[in-house]
Amino acid sequence: MPPGGHTPGHSVVRLASGGDRLTFAGDAVFQVGFEHPDWFNGFEHDPEEAARVRVALLRELAAKRESLVATHLSFPSVCHVAVDGDAFRWVPGPWEY
Repeated sequence: MPPGGHTPGHSVVRLASGGDRLTFAGDAVFQVGFEHPDWFNGFEHDPEEAARVRVALLRELAAKRESLVATHLSFPSVCHVAVDGDAFRWVPGPWEY
């Protein structure tokens, strides 16, 4: 799905297998974006749209309890999203290696 707001051509990819779901958000979500989802970085060509997309995506993932992976999250970067007032929390997911 084209998320809008970040760099042109940026995509969010969703995978599903049976009842398991994983969303790869690429650069749309970054670590500090959980606590401050309205913050943006210099690479977003439409910062207001990027923040809107980020908040909507984080809300949806929290509501559906789907796993998230994003490029700029700490290793292993698999997590779940929890709502924390007006912000979100990054909840590390399991990592089996």
